[in-house]
Amino acid sequence: MRGEGVQVDFAETTATSTGAKASRKRRSANRMPMWMLFPTLFLLLLIIVVPFLIAVYTSLIDLNQYTLIHWVRAPFVGLGNFIDALKQGSALGASALRSVWVSVSFSLVTTAIITPVGVMAALMVNKPFRGRKWIRALFLLPYVLPVFVIALVWRLLFLNGTGLIDQVLSWLHIANKSTYWLIGPHTFWAMVIADAWGSWPFIYLMVLAALQSISTDQYESAYMDGAGPVRSFFSITVPNIRSILGLAVLLSTLNHFNNFTLPFIMFGTPPSPQADVLPLNVYITSFQTFNFGLGAAMSIITLIIMMIPAIFYIRMLKIGEGATR
Repeated sequence: MRGEGVQVDFAETTATSTGAKASRKRRSANRMPMWMLFPTLFLLLLIIVVPFLIAVYTSLIDLNQYTLIHWVRAPFVGLGNFIDALKQGSALGASALRSVWVSVSFSLVTTAIITPVGVMAALMVNKPFRGRKWIRALFLLPYVLPVFVIALVWRLLFLNGTGLIDQVLSWLHIANKSTYWLIGPHTFWAMVIADAWGSWPFIYLMVLAALQSISTDQYESAYMDGAGPVRSFFSITVPNIRSILGLAVLLSTLNHFNNFTLPFIMFGTPPSPQADVLPLNVYITSFQTFNFGLGAAMSIITLIIMMIPAIFYIRMLKIGEGATR
């Protein structure tokens, strides 16, 4: 009986030790993904979180060219920079409210122009025809050009009196040769035209990718049921490209809102108030008037504004997923 008891105790001890080892192995295996993520998390912390915290701190102090050396001991002003940004801006730039209005108008107008152009271009090259590959490549040409090249080309086209735009408008008797596209109230539309020309292929590319994923069986079934091209477009094409088109419109709007290179090269600094977009105003405030605290406050305002449409889009996606379940 004692031998049997010893054997039972030995078996229980062995099972316990085996279970403990298995449990330790499971815990070790569970920790392994976290250790593998550590380098990425460290880089995210170093590249995104730390600069963001520095920007938040800078927006709360009076940091300029005189206090930059001892920026840790710069005077604390709290929300004073945000109030000044919304009320008056810097010595060279407009107020943040004015720049927000210009940036929002610019991004919405440009997106409203390029969206139908991109969709129509994608629909046109979605059907097979002779030379389709060349047309597809040609449509992508404005998008692959660097932004500074597009800005320089359109700056030359919009030159007062000698630019091609003024020459053509004068020849058509639409306007005189001194429209002043680069100075004054017309700068907004010059910026819209130049940016729309260079950015519409993004919508085209996204929509074309969505169209290529639609099965031809859906169109054949609709044709057999007597649906015409218009009915097929609204019943098949639109529902299939809606989510991709929404994402493309969101990304395009944010990209236009955050556009700095094009207005900077086209108009220089300081630009006319009609072209004083928020990113350009932040640059002028920070690096030309050296009011770093005010510039940081404008940057935080920019971030908050850009998060609004992103949050709205994510909520719409969740609503759409809930409706399809």
